[in-house]
This record gives sequence, structure tokens and C-alpha cells, in this order.
Amino acid sequence: MTDILIKKFIEKVKLESTYNKFLKKDIIYQLISMFNKDYEKLTYTKKIKDPLEIALKFYKHYNNDYYSMIIEGLQNSNIIISQKLKKSFTDLDTNVTYIKLIGDDSDIFILVHELAHYIDRNSTPMIIPSKYDFLGEVFSFYIEKQLEIWLDNDEYKNLINIRRNNRMYYESQMLEAIEYELYCEKIYKEEGQITESSLSIDKVKTVMKYDTDGSVVNYLLRYPLANILSTYLMDNNLIQTDNEIYIKCLNINLYEVLNSYSEIKKLK
Repeated sequence: MTDILIKKFIEKVKLESTYNKFLKKDIIYQLISMFNKDYEKLTYTKKIKDPLEIALKFYKHYNNDYYSMIIEGLQNSNIIISQKLKKSFTDLDTNVTYIKLIGDDSDIFILVHELAHYIDRNSTPMIIPSKYDFLGEVFSFYIEKQLEIWLDNDEYKNLINIRRNNRMYYESQMLEAIEYELYCEKIYKEEGQITESSLSIDKVKTVMKYDTDGSVVNYLLRYPLANILSTYLMDNNLIQTDNEIYIKCLNINLYEVLNSYSEIKKLK
């Protein structure tokens, strides 16, 4: 089993090395450095009885058009919610959104996040146009943080803190995978090969656990980037309507933003 995994990884590196990364290497390594902390994954509580009810109340408060779109999607089975699903995703061909619930209080954030993807894909025009798919997580993160503001009271304070911590935990894991993938690509480009004996099986597993087509580096980069950009947009009150999000992001000087959040504790 290990030999098969190693061989798959080597082929993945060879293919991945042909893909252009949407961020410059120095920015990628600045992100890696920023998130290079020993985050501990925290366990969510189980106090919320009906997370969908809360998610719907939030959307009705935030934007009634979004709320109506979600209700219609639920009624027409264009939004499927279940603990039995393998993962959450939006089908880019049908725009149907599948939401896998976990069974703890993180479900409120999962619902709001994935419903934001549904809203994005079913809005005219799309909030994040398809050609800017590298910004594809920004709107969902932005909406999550709007939810935090709406929830922000003593009852939900602990939940919000856990969510913020676990974002950082997962993003640090993603950037660890990116770092090893880029390291292996560099070796392959310089030497024309990668030997099985030179690889760390633990680090190979870190990369291969992410099941994605295309560039794993580009796919994973979207998450820490979205976390930082969504925080920056909110901290600076840059958004009047959600359709401005991608335009504002495209005009942001990313070097300045990363420097402003060099102390990662500033992120929300």
C-alpha cells in the first residue's frame, strides 16, 4: 500500500510541476512562514439543536434575496443536506450544493459556508466569476465572518473562538502540504527524477490526503488566501455590495496585506 502511494505521489509531482501557480513563490513562502505555528485542533461542543434554523435566520437577516434563494433551493432539492454524504461540494455543472453535516456545533458554520457557495454559483452575475476561481473561497469566508458578527454574544463566544482556531489549524496543515509538494517539485526539476528512498512517507501522506483534480497547490492556497483577504475586506470596510468582493480583491496589493497580518493573531 505504501509503495503504491509513493508511486502515485511521484506521478503527481511530475504533473504538478507543469502547472503554473496563481501566486508568486515568494508570496507562497510568506504564507507558509505566517502559518508555521503549532496549532492544536479543538473539539466543537454539541449544544445547537437545529443549526439549519440558525443559518436560515442569519441569511434572512443578512440578505433576504439570499434567504429566498436558499429556501427555493431546499424545496427544489438543489441543496442536499445530510450526514451521510462523503463531503461538502457544489457541482459546477448542475450548481447543486451538497452539504455534509458533522453532528456538532461546527455545522452552523458548515451550513453558512456551503450555502454561500450555492448563492455564488446561482447568482446572476456570479459573485465570484468562474475565471477568478482562485478567489473561490473568499465569499464563503467573508460570509462566515459576517455570521460571527451576528452571533457574537456570550452564548456563541466559545464556538466562534473554536472556529477561528480550527481555520488556522487546517490552513497550517494545507500550507505544510504545499511546502513539501513545492520542495519535491524543485528536486524533480533540478534532478529530473525523484527517488522513492528520498521521500518522507509521513509528508507524502500529508499531501496525498487532499483529494483534488488539477493543481493541489492552487487548490489549497485558496483557503489561507481567503481567510486573509476576507479579514482585510472587513477590517477596512471595503465592501458595500457583495458583488464588489472579487473586484476589491483583484486590486489589493497582496504584499501590503500580508505584511499587515504578519502577526497572525490579528486574523479573525
